[in-house]
Amino acid sequence: MTATLTEAAEAVPPTDWDAAVDQLALLADSDATACVRRAEDLLPLAKAQRAGGAEMRLRYHAAVAHHALGEDSRALAHAVRAEHLAHERGALVWESRALARQGLVHHDLGQLEDAVDLLSRAADLRREADDTEGTADVLTILGSVYTSLPHFAPQAAGVLTQARRLWLAAGDPDRASIALANLARTFVEASRRLAVDNPRGARASARRALVLALEAVDEADAAGLSRTAVDARLTTAIAHRLAGDTASANAVLDAAQDMLRRFPSTQQLLTLHRVRADLLLESGDVAGAVTEARSGMTLCDALSRPAERMELLRVLSDGHEALGDAPAALAALRELHALTVRMGDAQAERRAALLGAKMEVEQAERQAEAERRRSEALEERNALLAHEAAHDGLTGLANRRTLDTELDRWSAERGAFTVALVDVDHFKKVNDTWSHQVGDAVLVRVADVLQRALRRGDLAARYGGEEFAVLLDGLSGPPTADVCDRLRAQVAALAWDDLMPGARLTVSIGVATRLPEEPVAALLARADAALYRAKAEGRDRIVLATG
Repeated sequence: MTATLTEAAEAVPPTDWDAAVDQLALLADSDATACVRRAEDLLPLAKAQRAGGAEMRLRYHAAVAHHALGEDSRALAHAVRAEHLAHERGALVWESRALARQGLVHHDLGQLEDAVDLLSRAADLRREADDTEGTADVLTILGSVYTSLPHFAPQAAGVLTQARRLWLAAGDPDRASIALANLARTFVEASRRLAVDNPRGARASARRALVLALEAVDEADAAGLSRTAVDARLTTAIAHRLAGDTASANAVLDAAQDMLRRFPSTQQLLTLHRVRADLLLESGDVAGAVTEARSGMTLCDALSRPAERMELLRVLSDGHEALGDAPAALAALRELHALTVRMGDAQAERRAALLGAKMEVEQAERQAEAERRRSEALEERNALLAHEAAHDGLTGLANRRTLDTELDRWSAERGAFTVALVDVDHFKKVNDTWSHQVGDAVLVRVADVLQRALRRGDLAARYGGEEFAVLLDGLSGPPTADVCDRLRAQVAALAWDDLMPGARLTVSIGVATRLPEEPVAALLARADAALYRAKAEGRDRIVLATG
């Protein structure tokens, strides 16, 4: 099979994958069936050409289309594969999209905890990618999941409102309309939950849902977003029903059904059957409600939608009871009970599996954290050893080995530079009079003056004993003399009463600017000769070496 695919790839001209993916993205939103067909044509070619990035994107859009058609297992398979490809490529945004699509599929299957877990991971990736629009996208999806969870209406409204603001700020009114449609659905769910205990609040939520849903319909129609437009109409119909306007609800459902004939979506058709069945039952058309519910049940059999099936079973039970068909009503109730038990058991199993997976992940994270800390400790130790190998242990300046290395490098890489050798005057007297500990403290203080006085790019090093070397980049002539004289003056101005009461300390400096092609040894010899002259001429001064 591999050879066949490779031969096919070689026989076909290279594909403009960006254009192909863009086409698939449009089809996923407007014609899911055509999208699936096109993806089936393109995916073998992408695999044969080893176009991993294209395969990743194609699979994501194929997952979107399969999801719209209610083909959940295929949608999940494509989304999981897209996630793996994105992870391998370090494509955080696409990995997040694939996880979010998996979350939506799990949500539609009634697996809300799985959906929240997947969407949370998707949100983390968007934040890691610093993707504002992506954050809005995940917030929109999270809002729809929150809408399905009892007692989370405030969170859903807050998340979706924030998502809409982000979309509008990003200049994407199309996505803002999707967030608006979901926000309207949030108020619909709130109205349903309030209906028993707070009828007045339920009516207020229904009115608010209706305003938002109608606005979402207008925005989705203007943008040509067929699925969003259908969703907004279904929400509008429910809002009309909750507000007691049956005629308007039926009219909107007819419009949604007409759109679904042109832009088929099995999932949305199932929702339409469920909404119409509720509406017919409430309006007294019991036989019509039963017929509509049975049509929905047929789709449920094909789509494996347990949550929608439970809603339809309730309609069937109430409808058959109203029609006087007790055996049929009892059969519907028994199936509803069995389905409720199965979903409860499955939810418990998923919780246990999720808990086990989380424990494994947490253990792996603890091990990874311990390994990271060990690695950091080793890196810090190695860095410390490297620093100690390159620096003088007393003063913290570069040591003689580093100085020699830098002199060779500067000679090879730089133009003019200057070496100044700095010697502490009468240092033996310091040691003999005040102790070697005080002598060490004196060297540390002089070294600090040298380090603080230098420019970025210059170098101060301990040359040996009480001598220091300073490398001055790009300086020669009078400027060099000025810099070195300031160093001398700063040392002479230091107060020493804390170490040597009443004492004064000076330094002598010999300065040599490198001549063209001059060897390092000759340069240091000239600087040393200049230092010797400075001391011979009375100390506390600088002497420039002759050429």
